[in-house]
Parts: sequence; C-alpha cells; structure tokens
Amino acid sequence: MGDRVPVEYDHVPPVDHEIDHATVARIIRRATELAGPEPDRDHPRGISRDALVAAADEVGIPAMTVLRSIAFERLGPELQPHLADRVFGARVVAVDDEIAGSPEEVLRRIDAWLVEGHHLRRDRMRNGRGEWSKRSGLVGVTVRRLRTATGEGRLGEFHQVTAAAEDIGTGSTVVRVTVDRSSNRRRAVAGGATAAVGGVGGVVAAAALGPVALVAAPFVVIGGVTMAVTGRARARRTTVEVERMLEAVADHHSPSRLRNEVARRVIGRRAGQVQARGR
Repeated sequence: MGDRVPVEYDHVPPVDHEIDHATVARIIRRATELAGPEPDRDHPRGISRDALVAAADEVGIPAMTVLRSIAFERLGPELQPHLADRVFGARVVAVDDEIAGSPEEVLRRIDAWLVEGHHLRRDRMRNGRGEWSKRSGLVGVTVRRLRTATGEGRLGEFHQVTAAAEDIGTGSTVVRVTVDRSSNRRRAVAGGATAAVGGVGGVVAAAALGPVALVAAPFVVIGGVTMAVTGRARARRTTVEVERMLEAVADHHSPSRLRNEVARRVIGRRAGQVQARGR
C-alpha cells in the first residue's frame, strides 16, 4: 500500500453550485448546533438585524421575509400543543397576522374591538402588549348576552385575551392575539365527564339486569367522542372569531355599538327581576 496523502483543511474548497433555501436553512441550523452553547454570557455571540438581512440577501432570501420573521420571533415562542389540545381543542388559541400601521395604532384598534365590540375589560396596554379580561356582574352578563344574540362579541365569554404587536420596519406590524379558553374548556369537559360517569353508572346497572340491557354501553363511548368533537369545533370557532376581528382591524372597520336605550332597558328589567327574587 502506498503512502497516504494528507488532506489539507486550511481552506474550504469553493462551491461551484447554488444552494437552495431549504438546504441553507439546514446548514445554518446544523452550524448553530455544532457551535455549541454560548462560551461567554457577558459577551454572547450574536448578529445585528442589518447583517442578518444582508446575509440572507446573499443567498437569495428576500429582505422583507427576514424582517417579518424577526418581528414574529420577537412576539415570543409559538405555543406547543398538548395531548388534551388534540382531543378537546386548544387550551389557548393563537392567531398571527400582519396589519398596516404602527404597533401602537394597531393595538389601539384591537383594543377598540375587544372593549367595545366584545365587551372585555382592558387590564393593561403598554409597550406593544395588551391584556383584557372577562367582565363580571349584572351589566357584564347582560351586555354579553345581548352581543351574543346579535352574533357578535363572542370573545367576551373568555377570561383572558392578550395581544402583542411588533414593528416590521416597513410601515406594517405583525400581531399575535391569544385567547385563553382553559376555563371554558374545563367546564365543558367537566360537564361531559359528569354525563359520561352517569352513563357508566347506567351501564353497570344495566349489566346487573342482563345482557340485553348492555346495548346502552355504546352511548357512553358516543358521549365521549361527541365531547371531543364539540371541544375542537369550539376552538375552531374561536380562531375564526379572532381572524374576523383582525380582518376588521386591518380594514379600519369599527365595532357596532349597542343602542344605549336598549341596553339600559334590558339591564333595568334584569335588575328588577333579581330584586324580586330576593324578596
């Protein structure tokens, strides 16, 4: 056998062919993993936005795509689904969108829809972030029912809604609206579980009566399947409702207002009914 020729690694051989975007993404991801953890927390490795845009442009990735991706990244990590989410629908519904305008302007328009259109209470809104919660009390319940009767204001039934907005740098804003439906889902699951337990009890009793009565057993399974399908359908409806709101925000549409005299009349009548029951 002849002597082996040593391989020189002093330089990287030139690449004589173009690399597609998917391959570039894999190369960057693998290179990041090979680089290992940050060696110095006081001086971490990083790259400026302009340098990242320039580097992406070198491999044919449009600058606008990179700017959008950076803005979405600043909104925070995407929610990871759990097993229960796949069965009963998402615990937290999140919808991302891009809307023309500054983050402050877009967030103000979202606030108008959530407060006036869905009758939520604004808890805080600053630095491109906002939180809203469900209104309680007689007025809150009454207005929420009136809104629901008109086919609007469906987000008012949830205990917490949040929104985050980030500037792309091109006159547009990316926004993420999240709806926490955990309490609503928990009540629905508890109600379905109660019915299922009742069904199981009925099946056990039927078993004592004889094999013929066991024909009731499939209804327990059907009830569980129905509960899961209903939960997923409710999550989808919530997603559609948020998408409708963001579309209205993008189109500069304002929420419809309940006529004050109608609201006062209904609230007054309900208050009278409550007082009458208390006597």
